[in-house]
Amino acid sequence: MKLEDINNKSEVFQPFFEWLFDDSRVTDKSISLYNDVDYSLASSYLDSFIYYPEQIKNFFDTKAMCRLGRISQLDLAINTYPNLYHTRLEHSKGVYNRKVEEFFYKFQDSEWKEYIESNNLKLYLIAELIKMAGHDIGHLPLSHAFEDHVCNKRGTHEEIGNRIMLEDTEIQDLLYSISPSLNGIMDQLYKEDILNFKQHDESSYDVDRLDYLNRDSLYLGLKTELPTLNYESIPVDLDENNIPKYNSDNSICEMDCGKDYIDVYDFEDLEKIEDSLLLREERYKTLYFSPNVQANESSISNFLNAFLSTESECGNKLRDYITDLRTKKVDDLDLDKFVDFDEISLYSELLDIAENHQDENLRDLATLIIPNMSAFLTLVYSYLNIFDEKQSYSEYDKNFLLKIKSLISSDSSLKEKLMNKNYVFDNIIFLPEDTPFLDSFEKGLINNYSWNIRSYKKSEPIYIRSADGKIFELSNHPDRHYDWLNRVVPVNSSYVHIPYLRFNGVSEDTIDKLQQFYSRNSSIDKKDVTSKDINMQPLQVGHDIEDYFLDL
Repeated sequence: MKLEDINNKSEVFQPFFEWLFDDSRVTDKSISLYNDVDYSLASSYLDSFIYYPEQIKNFFDTKAMCRLGRISQLDLAINTYPNLYHTRLEHSKGVYNRKVEEFFYKFQDSEWKEYIESNNLKLYLIAELIKMAGHDIGHLPLSHAFEDHVCNKRGTHEEIGNRIMLEDTEIQDLLYSISPSLNGIMDQLYKEDILNFKQHDESSYDVDRLDYLNRDSLYLGLKTELPTLNYESIPVDLDENNIPKYNSDNSICEMDCGKDYIDVYDFEDLEKIEDSLLLREERYKTLYFSPNVQANESSISNFLNAFLSTESECGNKLRDYITDLRTKKVDDLDLDKFVDFDEISLYSELLDIAENHQDENLRDLATLIIPNMSAFLTLVYSYLNIFDEKQSYSEYDKNFLLKIKSLISSDSSLKEKLMNKNYVFDNIIFLPEDTPFLDSFEKGLINNYSWNIRSYKKSEPIYIRSADGKIFELSNHPDRHYDWLNRVVPVNSSYVHIPYLRFNGVSEDTIDKLQQFYSRNSSIDKKDVTSKDINMQPLQVGHDIEDYFLDL
């Protein structure tokens, strides 16, 4: 049974969820299914809805999860690709759906069902669905871009997310309402690898990557199909490093029985898996780590350096938020305060700084982080669910909308800058690292970015059968098309932000020389590279977007 070919998935998911929640430790075993449309499924599924029982709907409705509806999936990439307005909540639901599909395919295997039942493991499956639904719950505003430059490392959002999932009162109460045993099981999932969950959640080929590659491609205007693949669990013998033992031909040693298992994909899925790895390389090269996107995102670091070195009455809420993240250990953060701060909070602070800070260059640096007016209003429209006539707004949200209307109605310099779609890239100069006429101080203001993309790691193995039925780790597979262990795609770029140069006292003469040097020597294309194939922007009206907000 392929989920893509089913007209109404609720008819097959209903018995699956009824089986899953039919456990003596579950308080409410009744199943009422809810659904959300998922546009990323529309090109390949007859039924493009995500389904979840009320118990999991209640998790999506918690404050900490609703906050993800105000966190962008691809941060400032929207300035380069205006279609990319989608949120972390949308992605989180997509990852949840991938995990449901994975379990549903296993559900069709009578031996798997018997194993789950005889070992009392249903609550682990429920906890895993909720855990993956909340895998991004600790993201900061502007996702990775802000985390990289505020926390100075990636992974902080995972540490914060673990705390929220295990300590947030609303989430803990929800888990307890499903089953008094679920809180402890959730804690166990964060410490142990149960049922090989890690291989499908945090690996070279996992539910997270499958969803964001498929979803981000859609919002680029590109049709992509990355199906959820079924797998079989095979008993193996592990060595002292917990790695499966190999035969002389580099195939994996199978056992008739054993306590250790690896999950193995069919030979016919080899090409699909390799295609997904190639797509990841392409997206990192042309989107996530592209010079345009990275240059835009690194403006955050320059802004923060300048902002925190000055004193002002503007942006105090942002200053406190950053100070907490930079000076406190994750275990000491106030989770309630963290959950209260989303991108509406961030942009409200940035608008205040961009309009009112006493330093003109710092005002310009703040403006670089605010998307251009059209993209910005699209985000606000999506974040505040303005399309929903029944939506209620907090006083904070109302004041933010008043701030937006005031900006649109004004003749301020900030409005003029935001109306200029090229403003960000007019203030970025791309350079080779060895720009000859810069002194050491000026070179210190250049942002250098270098990354070697590896879409496959042997430490995160994928196991696939060969045509003759043997099991191979991908890098040893006789029919693989690429040398995955040695396949590296380098990406690098260097750039400066003009307002940051001015903030640090670099002369206009030097800035002019940099701009001339760029025009003679750079091959970076700073033009609008938006895909026009599919328009995913939610606000399409018969007049200017600005007029729509003025009419609210």
